[in-house]
Amino acid sequence: MIKIIKNKVALGALTSLFLFISQGVYSFDVQGESFPANFNMTSWTAGNGQSTITSEGVVEEGYGKVYLTHHFTVSADDGKSGEFTGQVRTISSEGELQSGSLQGSWARDGKIVTMYSFDTINNGVINHAQGTIDLVAGTLMFKVFPVN
Repeated sequence: MIKIIKNKVALGALTSLFLFISQGVYSFDVQGESFPANFNMTSWTAGNGQSTITSEGVVEEGYGKVYLTHHFTVSADDGKSGEFTGQVRTISSEGELQSGSLQGSWARDGKIVTMYSFDTINNGVINHAQGTIDLVAGTLMFKVFPVN
């Protein structure tokens, strides 16, 4: 009888541990210092299984005026998710120009596109950005986490 109770306790403990660990496997939560980066869409060009969105805005964290181009490709049969690549150009009020590459994944739910991006700037900075595009309002709103 004691052996059965020990086995049930051990099985319960293992099950609890598995459930606790598996919660972290399906979550994606970035923490730490971040800054907002918000943009307005300036164009949206549609293609066969792809779209290109350009946008611009001012980012106070030393970037100044920022111009973005995102090239989205569809990878799911339902057309609601995929990958993107892109380019960024920034110009500060002092005239310092920076450029960079953008790459990541996206998923659409109705009019909202959620994006997860890793961006490499020519000055050696790497940022992780996560945010949304409201396709109807024409806004892009990101939270940017410096990686290095």
